[in-house]
Amino acid sequence: MPDYSIFGSCLRSEIAFPELRTAINAAPRWRLEISRQRHPPVGTALLGTDDIGGGVAVRLYKLPGGYLLEYDDNTGSFEVSADGGLITWFPVPNADSVMVRLHVIGRVLATALHAAGLFCLHGSGVVVEGGAIGFLAPRFWGKSTLAMALARAGAGLLSDDTLAVHPDDVPVKLWPGVHSVRLWGDSAERIAGDDPAEGASPFEVKRTFTRLPEHLLAREPVPVSAIYLLAPNLGTGPVAQRESLAPVPAAAALVGHAKIGALLGRSEAPVVLDRAVRIASRVPVYRLDLARDFARLSAVVMQLTEWHRGATVHEGPVR
Repeated sequence: MPDYSIFGSCLRSEIAFPELRTAINAAPRWRLEISRQRHPPVGTALLGTDDIGGGVAVRLYKLPGGYLLEYDDNTGSFEVSADGGLITWFPVPNADSVMVRLHVIGRVLATALHAAGLFCLHGSGVVVEGGAIGFLAPRFWGKSTLAMALARAGAGLLSDDTLAVHPDDVPVKLWPGVHSVRLWGDSAERIAGDDPAEGASPFEVKRTFTRLPEHLLAREPVPVSAIYLLAPNLGTGPVAQRESLAPVPAAAALVGHAKIGALLGRSEAPVVLDRAVRIASRVPVYRLDLARDFARLSAVVMQLTEWHRGATVHEGPVR
């Protein structure tokens, strides 16, 4: 089975992932296996459901020995072991291989990371001056665009779409994730000079940048300098200004941006909150008001770079 590099570790998989880089001489943290002998799970408890778009839903169940994700689309279901180390895919006939891979590097691995004690955020991350910066925001709010613009300006790309954090790391670190960036048509055209939509609505087609130069990629977990909650404006105010959040509202904000928060549901909420509180007590979290204007994007990048030039990584409690 081929080995792939993701989240700072190795995924050994029975299916190919062309969007991931091959791992050499690495011990696998996760194994992805295929099974066509699906048995009805015993003792399942529904944790939560999430709408992933296009009328497709995914459900997460708690099993006596782990978790089960069931998708309504033509992919199948995935079991995750209690320690997150083993992922078993139960495919449907003629499964959509592209969607299978997207599910695995998205919610399935996020579930495996949760099982292993990590906290996964819906966001993108870069490295500036040796410190990791995370950007959290809903869809369409520009977190991937900002991360890609910073990478083009010389920052290291940590991850797009999913940020993994272990609350017990000292200092707290952001883990490298998926080193490919998916941009909507308007962002791809402005940043990379390409129009994947070919005249269609810019929010109908995404371009995936999968082969970024090696020097732009961060391969190891990096101590956190700051986590930003994006708050785009219409470009009438300052290019970018930030406001520090106290630990309690910061923890609440992190919970709101949990990657699989809707799936984990109420029964896992205390676990999610505990991890968010531990992270927010040790990592600076800011609200970042920034101009949502491509003409001012380079100025936003310059301001962020200036804030973090020579910045030290925060290792003590946030007050």
